[in-house]
Amino acid sequence: MKISGKKSEFIFLILLISIVVGLPLGILAYDRYLWPHKTTSGAREFTLTGSAQSGWLLGEVQAHDILSFEKKQGSSQKPVIEVSKGDLVVIKLRSSDVAHGFSLKAFGVYLTEPIKPGKTAFVSFKADKVGTFVFACNVFCGGIHQNMKGILVVKP
Repeated sequence: MKISGKKSEFIFLILLISIVVGLPLGILAYDRYLWPHKTTSGAREFTLTGSAQSGWLLGEVQAHDILSFEKKQGSSQKPVIEVSKGDLVVIKLRSSDVAHGFSLKAFGVYLTEPIKPGKTAFVSFKADKVGTFVFACNVFCGGIHQNMKGILVVKP
């Protein structure tokens, strides 16, 4: 059975559209499936997105949103995460552009594998000390690498 040229082009177009639309949706669904399995009930959950242009951003920020985000914010601000002593903290780490790292030395959190764009890394720890602590990128990621820091505040 022979398929005419127009029909085969149409079938190929439908297949291509299905892949282009389906792949990102599939990745998003898989990420949403993994997220609940990486957390513990009652944990304080946060998302940090690394950007070589803006530093750490609180929340999930896509690469195309970075330019408009910079225009709204002006200079990059360090994100502040506030928790209470005794909280179990889970941080979902993402990258919008290049490979980033993460370390929170006060709680012994240090990623050895970089966070690559499109991938997600999870860190968890118990906030068992009161105070203000700095977290930072531990993989050289560009010109503002030294400014890729944020603050964790643990209240009593």
